[in-house]
Amino acid sequence: MALFDKRSEEDQIKMQLAELAVKLSDVRKQVGELNEEYERVGERCIDLRAQSEEYEEYAKKALAAGNQADARVFLGEKHKCDEKLAKYTEQFTSVAATRSSAMELHDKMVREINEAKTRLAVLEARSAAADASIHMSKTVGSSSFEQKLSGLEAEAEAKEAMADARRYAEDDIWGGNNNGV
Repeated sequence: MALFDKRSEEDQIKMQLAELAVKLSDVRKQVGELNEEYERVGERCIDLRAQSEEYEEYAKKALAAGNQADARVFLGEKHKCDEKLAKYTEQFTSVAATRSSAMELHDKMVREINEAKTRLAVLEARSAAADASIHMSKTVGSSSFEQKLSGLEAEAEAKEAMADARRYAEDDIWGGNNNGV
């Protein structure tokens, strides 16, 4: 990974997090709706089961009283309740499966978001460490540069001093000429 790619990778993860947050919001809304439907259908199943049992009790009482016509009517109503209960039970099973899948999706998305946040934190930490390393190398490099510059200046001064010494040696600084006089 190149030094300049770290920012784009962080940005990509931030974009993924934003997209996942929007999707998670939608999934949470769906889970909420499915929970409401699950409760509504579950309550309807309980009510229909109770009505069916009630009609069965009425039918038993009618038979005990010797009233077969009323018993048939109650058993007919019980049968209607049982048919509705079968349909609602099927719907309840379907809603429960969909709700379970939606909740699994929700949990998976939360895990993905947490993993992406962790990856982002690691990248940000690496980025901060890289920035600190670059800053340190610049600081260390600048003092190294200053040392080199000082060394070059000292070398230039030494060369200039040597050049001056040669000029003095070549010139007749003692008052004589170099011809032996």
